[in-house]
Amino acid sequence: MESEFIAQLLDLGITGLFITYLVWANKIQTKRLDEYVARLLTTLATLEDEREKGFDKVRDRYDEIVDRYNTERDKLLNDITVKIDEGLRLIHQKHEEERIERLTRRPKPSK
Repeated sequence: MESEFIAQLLDLGITGLFITYLVWANKIQTKRLDEYVARLLTTLATLEDEREKGFDKVRDRYDEIVDRYNTERDKLLNDITVKIDEGLRLIHQKHEEERIERLTRRPKPSK
């Protein structure tokens, strides 16, 4: 079968040789293209992994910053609440002292 094919190509003369060259060149080019695509896909996968790692680093940094500011905000709110409560307690205490002082100064009504 194969020898018949070769015989037919030889019968065609230069055209047979050219057809043989085209088939051989196509086979070589296809092999090169397949290797190139394989390398390209490997490189693409590597770049995709690096991009994902970069996104993860940015995401982790963002979470860290948000957590830090949330902690600072909670501490500030707690400090403000304590100071307001202390101020209100002092105001209430002062008001009670003034009320007691007014009551003790008030002259007693005569009967």
